[in-house]
Amino acid sequence: MVALANQTIDDTNSHDGSAPDALRRLLCTCPESVLTGAGELADILSQGGKVSVLGYRGDHWLLLAGNEAVCDEEDLRDIDPTAQDTGSVGSLVFGPGVALAFAEQDTINRFGVEQLRQACVWLAQAQRADLSHERMHDATEEADSQRAVADQILTVRDVDQVLLSITNQTLGMLQADICGVFLREDDELQMRCCTGHRVVTTERLRMRRGQGVAGLVFDTGEVAKVDSYLDDRTISQDFMSLAEQEQTRSALAVPLRAHGELIGVLEVWRRRHSVFTARDVRRLASLSDLATIAIENAHLYEQQRRANSELRETHADLQHKLSLLRRSSALQRSLIQAVLDDTATPTAIAQLVGQEMQCQVAVLADDYQIEVVYPPDFAVTGLAEHITKSNADATTSARRELVGGIRCWVAGVRAGGNSFGAVCLIGGDESDEVMEAACGQAAMASSLARAEQHAASRARAEAFDQILWDLLSGPEQHRMAARTRAQHMGVRLKGPHRIIYGQFDNLTALAARRGWDTSGCERARRDTLDAIRTAHETPALQLAGMRGDCIVAIAAVDDRALVRELMDTVNTAAGAVSGGELALSWGVSTVRENPCDYPSAFNEAKTALAAARRLATGGVTLYDELGIVRLLLGSHEDPDYHAFISEVTQPIIDYDRRHDGALMATLRGFFDADCSQKEAAKRMYVHHKTLSYRLERIKDIAGLDLARHADRMRADLALRLLDVTETMDNPNTV
Repeated sequence: MVALANQTIDDTNSHDGSAPDALRRLLCTCPESVLTGAGELADILSQGGKVSVLGYRGDHWLLLAGNEAVCDEEDLRDIDPTAQDTGSVGSLVFGPGVALAFAEQDTINRFGVEQLRQACVWLAQAQRADLSHERMHDATEEADSQRAVADQILTVRDVDQVLLSITNQTLGMLQADICGVFLREDDELQMRCCTGHRVVTTERLRMRRGQGVAGLVFDTGEVAKVDSYLDDRTISQDFMSLAEQEQTRSALAVPLRAHGELIGVLEVWRRRHSVFTARDVRRLASLSDLATIAIENAHLYEQQRRANSELRETHADLQHKLSLLRRSSALQRSLIQAVLDDTATPTAIAQLVGQEMQCQVAVLADDYQIEVVYPPDFAVTGLAEHITKSNADATTSARRELVGGIRCWVAGVRAGGNSFGAVCLIGGDESDEVMEAACGQAAMASSLARAEQHAASRARAEAFDQILWDLLSGPEQHRMAARTRAQHMGVRLKGPHRIIYGQFDNLTALAARRGWDTSGCERARRDTLDAIRTAHETPALQLAGMRGDCIVAIAAVDDRALVRELMDTVNTAAGAVSGGELALSWGVSTVRENPCDYPSAFNEAKTALAAARRLATGGVTLYDELGIVRLLLGSHEDPDYHAFISEVTQPIIDYDRRHDGALMATLRGFFDADCSQKEAAKRMYVHHKTLSYRLERIKDIAGLDLARHADRMRADLALRLLDVTETMDNPNTV
């Protein structure tokens, strides 16, 4: 093609006026490139005068060949470089993306406009061919670059290394100054890796939806691009000060998606004035796909690595535990056999463990004082100072350090919710795990032995409780049988006895203040009863039991002064529970010689307790000291008692219920005013004639003439008995 062009030029020089022919021959050839074709075309056309051959590249016209001074941008402003047609304007002839500018109009006339248009088309085809070659070369180069990037990104396993590789490769491919990877955390994006930044704040960025460029991508799920960061109004202004510090000018961000879900954003910034092109967007989108795959692979690899590590650790742990189980199996069998043979005493347990583990053993009692040691000559001076309730009252063993760095393991002994001290292992050559397991096994064997003893004590207490309630509320044959059972269990019910009946005053309020649940309240009741039963100063209490919030006891005491002393001791023991905040009221019956009379004595104790609570006498009330109040607080289950009250008050109550009346209120107001009609009317805010009419109605209905002293006494006593009856039927109103 070059030889043909040279021949054309020679022909043109040798034949005067044959330049148009040379142009026609040139248009039949295929140029090597647009620059070569432009040069050949300019050589032919310049024989007619100055000429410029121009091509449109990107966003401006570029001089391809010829004279530079023939035209300027002002001459080309009316030409549409994207149009596919040819044309001419003045001294310009143009085609798709190319133009010929002539200094003289005669040159156009000499070659002819139509032939010059064909020349523009010929050159445009060469330009399109060059552009295709360039695009192919760029695509090949980009594919090679993408492949190299993919190799680097996808071969990294660590997540942080993956993110760093992504940012480094993205900086190079996009010719950017800063690159960052945001990963999604719930409703926020957090910068996980950043390269090229100058400000520390940049690598700690957190964005919500709509904030900044990345936040815009988070919100829309689409690519976001900013050509002038500080002037753009399509993004929020949250990070403008940071942009000024980083001196960023333009930004481009694309979403990172995995399985259809947005997991992050990949963003680049440039500090120079530039525009991210469609090619940049395409490249960054490709990188985002690779980045997503790499991140997912890294996460999967990390999960697999962690799973393998956990599996190895689990296997090693199981092997270690198996070794511990094998090592402690002999000790465990010996201890269990001792429990089954009922020989698991503190001494036997200390000896078994000490011999098996080749260590010293100390067993602490429930007051955390040394009870048993092994070997017997083992010096335990100072041990109790290190083993206290605060560090031994536990269900699992724990290692302690004694003076001189001697190892010590402690495990609490518990049974039935109660603490019975601790077991201590000192010294030994076995590992910490083996010693800890041995200490726990010794504590478990001690707990089982204590639980057996506790169960026996509980059964005995329940038997005594059943005897007590049979004596107090059972039929006569049950009371006789209960007396016999009591004698068999070492309780002799001969001589004077009194029944003591108590009730908690503030358990509900204390439970609410301390946040106790039902079990907490039950524990407080049980501890109080145990404290009363086990008080060393109360041998006179032969039987004691509890039902609900009530405590009942049979006390072998006669003299009232001795009763007071006994109750002081009982209150002291009960007050020691819960820091002395629990309070009880007590009622004490009169003396009984025969256990068959205990039910009536029980009723007297109830009446005395009712007097203590109703009359606010507080503390302890003896039935002996109630006097006439016995009549008012006696058993309200007596039929005559209720008949008397009903005879006087029921007709009036029935009348008020049928007529929505106020006769009962009038009767009470009359007595409250010391039987003065005038004062009663004043207090009740009614006319004295209204009060007089109501008293007449009471006379007609109940036959009570309140002008007579006898009727007044009957009515007053009936009202008071009615009040007491209602109080005893509804104790919560007290």
